[in-house]
Amino acid sequence: MAWEFERLFDAEAEDPEQPRLWSVLPSSIKVGSMGYRRRKTKAGPRLEVEIYPAFGREQMEQLRAAKTNETPEAMARYNHERARRRVVQLADANFDERDLSLTLTYNGTPPSYDQALRDVRNFLRKVKRRRAAKSLPDLKYIYSVEGNEDGSRTRIHIHMLISGGLDRETLEELWARGYANADRLQPDGHGLEAIARYITKQQKNRKKWVCSRNLAKPKEDKRDCRMPNARVKNIAYDFRNGAKMIMEQLYPSYQFIQCEVRYSDIVDGVYIRCLMRRKPGRKAGK
Repeated sequence: MAWEFERLFDAEAEDPEQPRLWSVLPSSIKVGSMGYRRRKTKAGPRLEVEIYPAFGREQMEQLRAAKTNETPEAMARYNHERARRRVVQLADANFDERDLSLTLTYNGTPPSYDQALRDVRNFLRKVKRRRAAKSLPDLKYIYSVEGNEDGSRTRIHIHMLISGGLDRETLEELWARGYANADRLQPDGHGLEAIARYITKQQKNRKKWVCSRNLAKPKEDKRDCRMPNARVKNIAYDFRNGAKMIMEQLYPSYQFIQCEVRYSDIVDGVYIRCLMRRKPGRKAGK
């Protein structure tokens, strides 16, 4: 339900096409009398923690009213951002510095969008056969086809995250349509968020991305636990230093990276999302 609660809070604080940065809070924050809940999602070394008010019946009615009055544009932005965040989590759960970022381009006259989809599927079948011949693990991938679908001049090309194991020359040979530009992935504190969001840029009338069925899924803790109001206030009023201290105490195996705090014109309280990353040498744990 944390995702549903998020819809009551200001989702337009930053440019939705950019990674979330620090938000600015009003000088006064009312904390709900029912307290706060905390829920975490793990994706490889990535840990996302959501903190949100424990709503009662009145707030749930406000949530339903907000969803009913939501414009199609706002709903599309909400769904798009949720899908992009899902891809970010899938990328961190399945790929690391041993894997590749791959851009496939065409020589000569570019094909239609649908033909490009057929070409990339054929390419992936060839990659799977070559990997099987070398006894490499099953192929994992996330990709999107960009350009040319709406009559624009953008030359059609494919962006892809793909399992490592085959060299660049082999991938170029298997593509055989143009260039296959491969680079080793370089996760930073935000993991693979930047490249995952780039892959899922908005395209009209098309699914934004395709992934293999064997991807490990992010692990969302179905249980939530209470978060004392005093800790929520400390994070909300000092979301740089206070959040770091509190979150690293709660999750000692992880390093604090970033915190986003948002408020609502509809209900009291705040909505908090914290990004953390597992410390080198630490096993996945609390």
